[in-house]
Amino acid sequence: MNDILSKSLPLTPQRLKNTLKNTSPLKTKQSYIKPLSAALLAVISLGAVSNSHAKVLFSDTSLSVLYGDDYELVPDGELTTATLEHASTHTWGGVFFFVDRHHGAKVNGSDRFKETYGEFSPKFKLQTFDDSFIKQVNLAAQYEFGSNSTGFSQDNYLVGVGADLNVPIPGMKYASASLYHAFNDNTDDDQQITLTYGWEKNNFVIDGYVDYSFNNDDSKDQLHINPQIKYNLQEALGIDNRIEVGMEYSYWKNKYGTDFTQNTPSALVKLHF
Repeated sequence: MNDILSKSLPLTPQRLKNTLKNTSPLKTKQSYIKPLSAALLAVISLGAVSNSHAKVLFSDTSLSVLYGDDYELVPDGELTTATLEHASTHTWGGVFFFVDRHHGAKVNGSDRFKETYGEFSPKFKLQTFDDSFIKQVNLAAQYEFGSNSTGFSQDNYLVGVGADLNVPIPGMKYASASLYHAFNDNTDDDQQITLTYGWEKNNFVIDGYVDYSFNNDDSKDQLHINPQIKYNLQEALGIDNRIEVGMEYSYWKNKYGTDFTQNTPSALVKLHF
């Protein structure tokens, strides 16, 4: 079990040490190209779908920078992250997409840990309901891709069903719930429940997600609660674009299916385009 887990974790110090000794520069460079190429393909596909099939009802793209120094299973616990994120709704459904670029600290003079990770999550409308807690039922899918400087890479594919919800809370912008079956690259397949939400009032913003992964024979069930708490400075600064400052909090029980639990706040700045 421990050997299986050590081979499937993207951020363990042991894997960082062993893989750096055995990974060629060409292989490492190729591990970066693969997820970045997938990200580019997703963006191109998104544009093609938006232009040729349906009307865009809502669209938002943002760039965030985060910093935290207490991450589990990360060399020295430090990560600086740049995130490109896109969310849009269409008459046919919607898309959520992001790419993270992680940079770690230098440890004992070694090279910095680096990782690219992203998710592409389209949903396709099946049925809508009026005056109901369930607003819309969707066919849901998700593609997870990533690689890092230890030589680790992954391509996971998730399919399932989801629902957009009408939550009767003042200021609630959106909420959804989805159930997936995950076809995992490096561990046994499992199931995942994902909840998303967004609330805003008087320029205060709280949004984020909850992931619960279960039924994996290789590893423990995982619970990841990841809210962002922000304040929108657009009005105060008198500018055209939203700029939010605040924090992200990551509670990750049994991170990557191990015994480690992460409790990590990160400083956050997010600019919307």
